Amino acid sequence: MATPLVRIPQVQGGTMYAFASAAKDLTRAFNNPDLKFEFSKFALLDLPDFTAAVNGSNTIDFELNLLQASGASYVPTQPNVDFAQTFQNYALNLEELLLKDDDYDPIILQTDAEKIFFKWLNTLGALRIRQADSNESVLGAYAEESDSDQAGTVYNRVVKYLGSIDAENDVAYAGNTYHEVYINVPTAVGNTPVVLFNPSNYNTTGTKLYATQYIQGRAGQQHPDPNINIETVVDSYTSAEGPYYNINENTTVSIGIDWNAQSYAGVVNNSSIKSLLDYAKTGQQFTFNAILVYYDLYSQSNPSNRATNLYGILILDEIQSVGGSGSKIHEQIKYKPNEITGLNGNAFSLKLNMKFNSSLDNVGVETSINDFTTFSMDLFMDVTTALENATELMLQANARYSNLAQRLGDMEGMVLSTQNGNQLESRVAALEQEFQNASIQLGSSTALLDLITKAHDKINSLIDGTIPAELQYNIDVIFPGRGTAVDKTLDNKIKIHNTVEGYSLSTKFLWNIAGSTVVNQITPGNLFDAGQAGSGTSQYGIWTKLMQYTNRLSLSQTFSSDPNADLNIYIDDSSVAWKAGQVFKIAFDTINIGGHNIIIKTGKATGFDKIVATIQPSQLVSNKPYIEVTCISPVNYQFEADILR
Repeated sequence: MATPLVRIPQVQGGTMYAFASAAKDLTRAFNNPDLKFEFSKFALLDLPDFTAAVNGSNTIDFELNLLQASGASYVPTQPNVDFAQTFQNYALNLEELLLKDDDYDPIILQTDAEKIFFKWLNTLGALRIRQADSNESVLGAYAEESDSDQAGTVYNRVVKYLGSIDAENDVAYAGNTYHEVYINVPTAVGNTPVVLFNPSNYNTTGTKLYATQYIQGRAGQQHPDPNINIETVVDSYTSAEGPYYNINENTTVSIGIDWNAQSYAGVVNNSSIKSLLDYAKTGQQFTFNAILVYYDLYSQSNPSNRATNLYGILILDEIQSVGGSGSKIHEQIKYKPNEITGLNGNAFSLKLNMKFNSSLDNVGVETSINDFTTFSMDLFMDVTTALENATELMLQANARYSNLAQRLGDMEGMVLSTQNGNQLESRVAALEQEFQNASIQLGSSTALLDLITKAHDKINSLIDGTIPAELQYNIDVIFPGRGTAVDKTLDNKIKIHNTVEGYSLSTKFLWNIAGSTVVNQITPGNLFDAGQAGSGTSQYGIWTKLMQYTNRLSLSQTFSSDPNADLNIYIDDSSVAWKAGQVFKIAFDTINIGGHNIIIKTGKATGFDKIVATIQPSQLVSNKPYIEVTCISPVNYQFEADILR
C-alpha cells in the first residue's frame, strides 16, 4: 500500500486527517462478523502557535527536529502547507512503514496511530511530558507538563478535555450514505484537570524504521496539490543507515491517553467523582482548536478483548497569521458556569459526517460528493432526490388532512350530542331567570332613583365625617420570622427589627474520635490537654455545631498544652445545613502546632468524612492562626479556606 495523501486545511468547515490503520480496522470489522467497530471517545486539543519557542514555551516549530531524507533540516514554507506536509510525510508515512514491516502483527487490535500522533507533536515541540506524581496517578503514568506562565518557563497544555461519544447515526442523502458521529461538550464541565498517558511499545520488534527519499509507494508520483511534495520527513540520518524513524520507546515519545478513570488519583480519592465526566466538572474554562476522534475495536464474543484506537484529528479552522512571524489556529472558548457569581457557561455540539470507501490510498473525510460522475447521472440523482422529497411532503400532507378530518368529526359530535344540547338549554334558562329578577327589582319607576339617592347620602356622610374614611388594617397577619422581630406596642404602628448579631458564636466541646461522642464542654476551668501522652489530639478533637449565618469559633483559653498529633475540628451540620457563601471563622490563641496539621471536618450524617480544609504548618503565618472557611457548594461539600493571620 501507499502512504495516504492529505489536503491543506480548508478555509472553513474544518479538516479531518485520518490514519490508514483506522481504515484497515474498518475493513477487518466488515469482513469479520465477530469484530465490532464503533466510535467511542474524543479529546479536545489546544494546538499551540506556529512560531519559534520563547522562554521554554511549547510551540509548533517545523525547523526544530525534522530532517529531510538527505539529512538536511526541514525547510518550512507556509504554516498551512507545512502542517499538512509534515503530517503526511512524517506521521502517515511512519505508520505506513510500520504496517508493512515484517514484524508487524496484524492480529493485535491495538494500533500505533496514537503513539505516532503524539510523537509527531513532541518532535514539533508542541508536547512535553513528565512522570505523574501520586496526587495525579495511582499507577505511575505520565502527564503533560503543568500549565505555567512563570518567568523562565511557559507551557500551555495541549490535551484539554476527555469525553465520550454517545450517539452515532447513518443517513442517506443524494444517493450517498454517511455515518454521523456526534461530539458533545456539556455546559457543566471544564477542562480535565490532569490527563494521564500510558507508555507502550510499537507493534514491531525493531527500534528503527528505514525510509527512502519519497514516502512509501509514491516514488515517481506528484501530489494533486502542487504546494505539497511527497518527500520523506524523518527523525534521524546517518551516512551508513540513511534516513530513518526512531521508534525506541526508551529514547522517544511512545504514549497513548489513559481512558481508565480508576487510574486518576483525583477520581479514586474523591467518592463523589465516578467518571472522567465528573472529574471534568471540577476543572476550569479552557480553549481548544482541534479534536482527536477515537474508536473501539473489540470482539463481540469476548468483549474484554478490546482496544481504543485513534481514528484521526479534526482541525476546526485554517491556520492564520497573527502578525510578525507567528500563526495560529483560531480557538474556541469553553466557559464553565460559576455558581458564586452566577455567570453562565456554554456547551459545544459537533456532528461529523463521514463517507467511507474501500480505498486506503486517500484516507480522510470526503466533502465533495459525486465529482466523478457524468452530467446525466447528476441530473438523474437530482431528480430522484426531488422525487423522494415530494413523496415525503405528500405523506406529511396526507397525515395533516387525516388529523383535520378527525378533529372536525370530534367537533360535530360535540355540537350534535344530546348532553351538550341540554347543557346549553339550562344555561340559557338561568340567564333568563337572572334577567327577570333584575326586572322585578327595578319594576317601579322610582326604584332606580331611590338607589341613586341612597348612594348620594352615603357620599355626603363620608365628606362631612359622619362615616370615618380611615382604613383599618389587620396587623395580626404580620409575625416575626428567622432573624427578625415585630414590635406592635405602639398603636397603629409596626416596627420590624433585625435580630441577627455580627456573629453566631459557637460553643466548643471535647470530641472522642474513636467513640464518636461528645465528652464535655471546654471552658477556662476545664481546658483541653492536647499534648497529654497517650491521649491529647491523637485521641480527641474539638466539636462544635454549625449555626445560622456567619459562625465564629474562638479557641482562646482552650488548650493547656500543645497538640501531640493533627488537631481535628469537627463541625456538626446535622441540625443546620451548610449554605452557599456561608462563612465559618476559627480564631486561635497562641499555639505551637509542632509540625502537625489542622484538619477541619464536617458531614455528621456520614461520619464526618467531608474534609473542609487541611491546614499544614507551612501555611501558617503566625502562632495565632485566624482561619476563615467559605462554603462554595453545600451539595458537593466544596469549601475554600483563607488564613488571615
